[in-house]
Parts: sequence; C-alpha cells; structure tokens
Amino acid sequence: MAKRFFFATVLVLVSVVCAASGAALEVKGEVLDKRMSDLQTLLKRNQQFASEYEGGLNILPKFFTLVLSCVDARIDPAHFLGLELGDALVFRNAGGRVTDDLELDLGVLWMLGAGMAGENFPGLSLAVVQHTDCGLERLAKPEMAAALTKRMGLKQAQIDGLVNTDHAQRIREDIERLRKSALVPKGLIVSGHIYRVEDGTIEEVVAPAPLERM
Repeated sequence: MAKRFFFATVLVLVSVVCAASGAALEVKGEVLDKRMSDLQTLLKRNQQFASEYEGGLNILPKFFTLVLSCVDARIDPAHFLGLELGDALVFRNAGGRVTDDLELDLGVLWMLGAGMAGENFPGLSLAVVQHTDCGLERLAKPEMAAALTKRMGLKQAQIDGLVNTDHAQRIREDIERLRKSALVPKGLIVSGHIYRVEDGTIEEVVAPAPLERM
C-alpha cells in the first residue's frame, strides 16, 4: 500500500514537472515567435523603403554636427531633431555615454572628414544628448545592482559608472573625458543637452565650445 502511494506520488510530481516544463517551452516558443514576427515586420518595411529609395547620397553628411544619444526607442534623433538621410552622423549606445569606442571614432572621423573635404572641412561638432526617464536610472536600485553582479560579474565600481541619476553631471563628466582624451581633436566643438521624453523638448546644459577652450 505504501509503495503504491509512493509511486502514485512520484507519477503526480513527474506529471506536474512535465506540464510546467511544457508550459515554459510553450511560453519561450511564443516569445521566440514574437521576435521572429517583429523581424519580418521590419524586413517588410525595408521592402517599402527600398521601393521608394532614390539613392545618390553623398558620403559626406550635410551637417558637420554629430549626435550622441541613447538607444531608447523613444528618442530617435531622426525624429526629435528632424534628421533626414544624409544629414548627420549619429552615435547611439545605452545612456548616450562617452566610451572608448566613441573616442576612437571621433578621432578617425575627424581625419576622414579632413581628408575628403580638404580645404572645405570646417571641423566637427558633437551634441551629447541624454534624456529623462533613462533606463540606466534604474540601476541605482540595490536589487538591480545585485542582479548585475550575480549574472554578469560586474563590480560595484563598474555599476556605479553605469548608474545615471544626474544627467547634467554625467554629461559634464563625459565632456571632460573627451577634453582629456589623446584621441579626440581639441578643435572638436562639444555641447550637452537633455531631451525630455515627457514633452519632446531639449534643454541645453553645456553650451557649445571647442574642447581646447573648456
């Protein structure tokens, strides 16, 4: 009797586990299907774009102002700055932060621009644009910091460098980093801005000036 009860219990537990696993797989399948569906939607949009695309754009942008902003889907510079294809070079990363890669890119682009434009090269400027309600603000929560440490092995100092609860201060720090960089031309004109996702306006927090004068 005891054995039959034991085996019956095991069978019930196995059934529950299998059902849960099946449900989990079903959920994962739905998520995967959603992502694949999103991709197909984007590719269809490209077909529409290509059918109307005229080409013939110059490799040199119309504006010599570059834009650095966040990857947040709510703040595409093409929309809030009214950019068209060929207007400007745009960098986007998590938080709209200055990174090692950005420093290198700025140096290389300055050299390329000078080489291609020749005497007509006016130099470059960079608008650093961060925004309100940024996802990196949420990294200040202890549970998020703990999750980053557990899953990615990040140290607290690294997490502190990512946290952004004071955008004006972070922008000033990033501009100071550009000023000290050996890769970034000191003639680069830099300005700092905060985009408000609440109303679509932009606030200037650092006036445009060459790095050599900051």
